[in-house]
Amino acid sequence: MKKSNVFKPAAVAMIFGMTAFTAYASDAPTSMNQDSVSLLQAVEIAKNNTNAVPMEAERDVEMGQAIYEIELIGKNGEEIHTVVNATTGEVILTQQRRDHDDDHHDDDDQVENALWLSGVNNGKYLSLETAVKQAEAEFGGKAWSVEMDDDHNSLTYEIEMLNANGKRVETKIDAVNPAKS
Repeated sequence: MKKSNVFKPAAVAMIFGMTAFTAYASDAPTSMNQDSVSLLQAVEIAKNNTNAVPMEAERDVEMGQAIYEIELIGKNGEEIHTVVNATTGEVILTQQRRDHDDDHHDDDDQVENALWLSGVNNGKYLSLETAVKQAEAEFGGKAWSVEMDDDHNSLTYEIEMLNANGKRVETKIDAVNPAKS
């Protein structure tokens, strides 16, 4: 299941509120070749650094520097946050994440992460890299953000990219591998 549309800032602002859109507007690259390191290259760097599987990745700008923030899942379902410099490919930070004070919620997240990881490892779900490559090939663009969305047990990758014409495009790729469904 694929859905796509050209990003329309006014519509997004109305749906999500101006603050939500503004937070991401400056994070998008202005051209396909703005960064020396692509999202997929940053994901590969993070994988090699952590031996974990990427679940989400996005370009961000912090303190005037373009970076990629990559969320990976370790072999026991733990979340690992890695930051890669978009210019040099340097790993700036790697840390195991525990965002919640509620340990029960953390345990639920870890179980869900482990289930997702098992699905990627056994081919039930597409990997982040496969979904991004599929979207980039379809639109002739370069991804700068990919987020996992679990909407009523329907897993999709929401991918934002710039196409060859410099237009922002958002698409959804069904995470369930059609060969395994």
